[in-house]
Amino acid sequence: MKRTLSLFLAAVLAAALLVCPAAASSAPWVQVAGKGTAAQSVSLQGLPGRYTGVQLTLTLNSAPDSLAFEQFASTPKGFSSYHLDGNNLTLYVTSKSFLNQGGTLSLGSLTADKGFTVVGVSGLKLLSVGPDDTQTLSYDRVSMSSGSGQGGGYDPGPGWTDPGSLSRYAVGTASGIVGGSLRISTTHAAQGEVVTVTAVADPGYSLSTVTVTDSAGRGISLTSLGGGSWSFTMPASAVTVNASFTLSQSTALPFLDVGQADWFREAVAYVYHAGLMNGTGPTVFAPEETTTRGMIVTILHRYAGRPAAAPSSFPDVAPGLYYSDAVSWAAANGVVNGYETGLFGPELAITREQMATILYRYAQHKGMNVSGRADLSIYWDASLVSPYAVDAMAWACHIGLINGVDARTLQPDGFATRAQVATILMRFCQYAEQP
Repeated sequence: MKRTLSLFLAAVLAAALLVCPAAASSAPWVQVAGKGTAAQSVSLQGLPGRYTGVQLTLTLNSAPDSLAFEQFASTPKGFSSYHLDGNNLTLYVTSKSFLNQGGTLSLGSLTADKGFTVVGVSGLKLLSVGPDDTQTLSYDRVSMSSGSGQGGGYDPGPGWTDPGSLSRYAVGTASGIVGGSLRISTTHAAQGEVVTVTAVADPGYSLSTVTVTDSAGRGISLTSLGGGSWSFTMPASAVTVNASFTLSQSTALPFLDVGQADWFREAVAYVYHAGLMNGTGPTVFAPEETTTRGMIVTILHRYAGRPAAAPSSFPDVAPGLYYSDAVSWAAANGVVNGYETGLFGPELAITREQMATILYRYAQHKGMNVSGRADLSIYWDASLVSPYAVDAMAWACHIGLINGVDARTLQPDGFATRAQVATILMRFCQYAEQP
């Protein structure tokens, strides 16, 4: 049965991949981890697209008496087989859907009766069957990387550079960017690799400049791709990408109590022009006033697009109030809970830990990554954080939503002012919009 499947997969891939060899400069490479052991893993790196079929031949240092290949469960629609001819092992992997989503494809694990070493790779064939076209690539010579400092030992010929051996340098974003964010195609790149940068302005802001500098502070040339995107060629050093955004003329705030130099002005402008927060009056924002639980849930409900939900069971949330629909939605989706008394307390001032918990639960509801945790023990009052809010506060501090009121004080039960709420909401929105 296995031999029949091997022959079938080989025939399918061979028929689909009868093409001219691709250029070596764009070739992916094979990574093998576990040199010399009886159990090793094989993956493809640097893939230029997404593929539904893979075939490649590994040359082993000796022919094993027995060997098994098990495909990694990357897709439930995948099928795999192999053929061992002496010390040449050919792997076949096909799928009804794409096997990889990025430049890496984990093929599977090899298990033999004794330790072995992969000394060569050849005959890599890639098949991509999409809704509109079929792409086929073939590589006669394939470079190999050992993976985790193990393995290696294959020379594909003169003039060949192993992409896995190239030094990769950090691509960082400058701190303190206000009014927008940067999306960068990679966090590390090798010299000569093309990196793409996209600048995204916040509501009410426009992009002024985008710059890239190397580790010595020298500027790197940028090529405009249109649509707020640029590309640059990576030098042999780490780089820092920076951008500046300016308030548009239409973002002049109507609030007389929000000055140009106030630390919260940028946040107030953000939430006001995004439609998340209004003033307490036509010309008053009241930055130092506290914010109620009902207000916070209403703001988050607006951010979520005002989805409908069945009325909540809180006896102190009557129908028809400005926060009624928001509380119903938040309760239905686990974003808020009431107090032990069964009440919600919509008119009570919200605390910093309650604010963190609501945003944490909303992030969970939307499937965001909430795994990060800060060390709260650096604050002398960390023990005052309520048990239900410990994870939420640690997460909020980790991603910078909430900071201590000073270097040693967290003040979890302190009331959040409107200025603080605007700042936290701006940071949360920027976090949620990250790719």
